[in-house]
Amino acid sequence: MPDSDDSEGEVTLTQGLKYGLGFIAIGVGAFVLLSLMEGSGRGHRVHWLIAAIYYIGGKWTVAGILWLGGICFLVAGLRSYLRNRE
Repeated sequence: MPDSDDSEGEVTLTQGLKYGLGFIAIGVGAFVLLSLMEGSGRGHRVHWLIAAIYYIGGKWTVAGILWLGGICFLVAGLRSYLRNRE
């Protein structure tokens, strides 16, 4: 049985907050993890996509992409809430 929140295929306010804050938290965690890995001087294994983005732009790029995704979810949730409130 599908959720009533997802019946129209749009992001609700609760989904936007949940996923948006989740992506932002993962971005902070990735930034801290990559900072610790840089300081250790030893080789570590990370997901290939994170490694590719890291080699292109560094830890700020990895975190920034995740933060941008979080902000997009937050904006989508707020837009849906404001649209339904009218």
